[in-house]
Amino acid sequence: MTADPHTGRSAVHPTVAKAFHALDETGLPWVLLRGEDDLALPSGDVDILVARELLPVLDGLMNGIGLCRVHATGHGSHRFYFGYSDSGELWLKLDIVTEISFGPFQQWRTPLAQGCLERRVRTGELWMPAPADQAWLQLLHLTLDKGEIQPQRQEAARAAAAVASPADRIARYLDQRSGAGTAAELLDLVRAGRFDEAPALAAGLRSGWTSAAPLRTRTLALTNRALRQLSPRLRGRGLVVGVMAPDGAGKTTLLHGLRADFPIPTAYVYMGLWGAGPWDSWLHRVPGGRTGKKMYRALKGGMAARYHRVRGRVVLMDRVAYDALLPGAADSKPKTGVSNSLAVRLAAAPDLLLVLDVPGEVMFSRKGEHTAEILETWRQSYLQLADRLPGSSILDAAQPLDLVQRLATKTVWGRMCPGTPDASEAVPAGEAAALSLHLWRLLDWRFLVPVLQPRSVGYGGSVGPDLMAALHLLDPDAARIPSRRNGTTDGSFEVVLLREPDLQLFEQAAAAVQPGGWMCAQVKRSFLRRTGPRTLAGWKRTFKRRGFDDISVHWHATTLDSPGRLVPTASATAVLDTLSLHKGVRFGLAKAVMARFALVLRLFDVAVPEGTVTGRRPES
Repeated sequence: MTADPHTGRSAVHPTVAKAFHALDETGLPWVLLRGEDDLALPSGDVDILVARELLPVLDGLMNGIGLCRVHATGHGSHRFYFGYSDSGELWLKLDIVTEISFGPFQQWRTPLAQGCLERRVRTGELWMPAPADQAWLQLLHLTLDKGEIQPQRQEAARAAAAVASPADRIARYLDQRSGAGTAAELLDLVRAGRFDEAPALAAGLRSGWTSAAPLRTRTLALTNRALRQLSPRLRGRGLVVGVMAPDGAGKTTLLHGLRADFPIPTAYVYMGLWGAGPWDSWLHRVPGGRTGKKMYRALKGGMAARYHRVRGRVVLMDRVAYDALLPGAADSKPKTGVSNSLAVRLAAAPDLLLVLDVPGEVMFSRKGEHTAEILETWRQSYLQLADRLPGSSILDAAQPLDLVQRLATKTVWGRMCPGTPDASEAVPAGEAAALSLHLWRLLDWRFLVPVLQPRSVGYGGSVGPDLMAALHLLDPDAARIPSRRNGTTDGSFEVVLLREPDLQLFEQAAAAVQPGGWMCAQVKRSFLRRTGPRTLAGWKRTFKRRGFDDISVHWHATTLDSPGRLVPTASATAVLDTLSLHKGVRFGLAKAVMARFALVLRLFDVAVPEGTVTGRRPES
């Protein structure tokens, strides 16, 4: 493992170190199963075993540090989290499990996880399995999972056998499951270097473990094998990324590069509305033929993008229907303007729009089409249009392709995982004041409670590193409230902030609020939530049932991460004033009308997508 020259301790990639720290903050046990020598720049998975009680908050913890979960069915208890490190152009992958299972389809389940967590040992900033546990897990991984001990793994097997003993806990479990003396036989084989006999021993172990419960084992293997045929997907809806620029800017090359580089599910959709086709000569002679082709392409591309987005994929959209809004896209005929507007409605609106900025002479040198002057005029039109479009980001695409792709990857991943700061980049001294201001900006919720300087602060849920740092500026001793099924929280707090909590964490945190103290819950509406409140109105009722008073609901306009306003939903004037600001946004007028309707029906707390609910715990 790479060592830090200043401390002499093993180096860990900053994002991985943040993941370990976030797990520590929960107060629940976890261990790094293997790969402690490959953490500076992990070349493979970072394998972690965690307590099952961590599952309700695990996605929020990882997302808060820039790690996005990819759902892959048929892998037992495995959860896969990906992250992107811009400084090293490195994709990170954490493989987190709650049970120890073996076999190519995790069909041989064991009760070993609890014991491994109880016997864990601290090594620097890492929690590792006890040496004997780690040794036996390595040996069983090679025999049951791999079925053989390949030459490149023989040294690791010898090292494990040197530590392991037939009297160890996992060795006794192996003897119990496979027959007395099996553990000693495996150790003798490895220590003697008889690796050519390992496949036969592994086959015997596999056969014995299957025959002990043939129906359950074979059913689990077949089920997991079938489920793996389903494509991996992102949680919820995927992200639609559109690329817009004149010819020669490198749109298609960039998107194909992103698709090849991304380790998560992607789909490429071409949305060119006016590109040449084999039927053009015939369509142009038919009245309305050109318009019909444009509508067909907009509808086809829009349906494809929406389908892949629902399937949880990142949609890489080559060209976008916004091209119809460019100056000169519509001629003087009214029907052309109408068809262009309809095309924009039919096509799927991108969640993120990358506008490639390349000087006209550079685009001309790349493709030799049109003229440098014409391309420069188009460039300026695209830049002007980008200023009007939501979710747009302008990229300097005159740089070498690898730099453009790196910048685009960072931009896309930052939109997918807002907590993705490149932890390896140091903050220049001149930016320290700006950083502090940014951190204090994350504490706007303080204005919703009357406590100006809380004596003690607790927090929980999806709290990322930036917000965590801000809370420690407010209270250096701020502590995370773990979400546990049993037990109580250590200590009590004058103010507790929860970010996207589940009901279990809420109950745990409510018990930790001092009499007269305040609870703030930053929550999102989710009608598909399986348990707990689904709306801000539901969270308000939950506060009341838990005995809180002085409860208020504030709408976050525009998002939970960066609210432009904190609007009290009880004030119709404040809500209407905020809604009036949405008229210039795409579909903003329609949304404002629907919101006004919900306000009249007194359902705005149900309709509002995200916000903060606050309440005070009575003195007695």
